[in-house]
Amino acid sequence: MIPASDPVSAPVAPTVRNHRRFALTGVTFGDQPVGGATVDVWEDAMGATWWCARVLMPTKDMPQAGVLAGRTRDGRILRGPVSLLGPGPTLRPRGPVLVEWRGVGALSADDAPESG
Repeated sequence: MIPASDPVSAPVAPTVRNHRRFALTGVTFGDQPVGGATVDVWEDAMGATWWCARVLMPTKDMPQAGVLAGRTRDGRILRGPVSLLGPGPTLRPRGPVLVEWRGVGALSADDAPESG
């Protein structure tokens, strides 16, 4: 029997570091305007960066993947490739729903903040 204090057998809880949440305005999905989004960015225990975005948008003819882009409060434009996390393909409400998109690549800045 392996003792519980053995690091090989001890369960390891997922570690989330450097979590940030922020809003994007003027969001586009596949170059089509969809409004605003809330974005979460974090690092896992191995130091890899992950992100996801939640957007209130219509589900009509929703693709499974695309590119999401929007403007931060300080004027930067962020964009990155995403894949659909939810809602499922069978969900067909009449109006917009909260859709969660998982980042499948880097969330990167297009340009520097505008001076004002």
